[in-house]
Amino acid sequence: MTTRLTKKLSSGNQTTSNLKNPVENSWIIMIKDSLFENNSFRIITLPHPAHGTPSKYVLDGKNKNIFEIVTFNEPYRSWFIGETVKSDGSFMLVTPINPVFIVLPRLREQCKDRAMPINDLLSEKGYNEITGFICGLDNIADLKGSLELCAYKYNEEKTLKWLEEKVRKLSKLIRKKNVHVTSGVSSATFISSTLNNDDIDEEFYLKYAFGILSDYLQDDLVELLESKFDFKPELIETVGTKRKSNCNNSNDVKRIKCETLAEDIQSMDCSSTEVKKQKPLTAKEKARQKAASGTKTISSFFVKK
Repeated sequence: MTTRLTKKLSSGNQTTSNLKNPVENSWIIMIKDSLFENNSFRIITLPHPAHGTPSKYVLDGKNKNIFEIVTFNEPYRSWFIGETVKSDGSFMLVTPINPVFIVLPRLREQCKDRAMPINDLLSEKGYNEITGFICGLDNIADLKGSLELCAYKYNEEKTLKWLEEKVRKLSKLIRKKNVHVTSGVSSATFISSTLNNDDIDEEFYLKYAFGILSDYLQDDLVELLESKFDFKPELIETVGTKRKSNCNNSNDVKRIKCETLAEDIQSMDCSSTEVKKQKPLTAKEKARQKAASGTKTISSFFVKK
């Protein structure tokens, strides 16, 4: 039976344990020193623009920038901090985000058939804190009325054009940064690739950039944007002219290797099915068998008579 006193004692013990282990209750975040030392630095919670789940964002009031907090978490990881161990091995990254992506879902929901002032559109809790950070709405909406009213109506055609330009700019940046976008992306982290970026089809970079931006768009908008590029259903890696010619000349060699490999496998299967003949017993082995036939096991001496 629990009483008020036991509840107070249990809650007091939990508080004491939390104070004794502050490392376990902390979280690791990687952030620039200039942003961390900023007095206007604060964290807010807003719905994610793609799926609407609560997400954390950092507001830099001094420079009017918004950052997204991304959590990197994998199993079987821990942090060693001083002489203590933090069992939660996850950490957070602070990355910049264009605030237009945050406002886009609300603009599509409430301003498709009418214009609405930006202050009314972002009047809800959380959104009202980013009103002064929003710029560039002309790329996705039409300004209606006077500049003082600042009312916008959603324009889907302008939005798709703006997103298409974003994808193409990001694609060029990815190529310039030498980011691996082909099927060997996982192994490219450890092994340097011999394939030059000039040999990779541009569609790979467009598809990669499209996937990054799709993480911040609603599903129906992703489908509309994808129709602008007309990606192939299955992207096949294209290589340079020299590499292609070498592949074409080696078709006969590959066919011979495949045939010989098939013959080897077939011969191995046949040999495995053959029953091996027993070797004849030597004189010593025959003598051991004859001596063992008349002996008894130890357990036979303990049987009830």
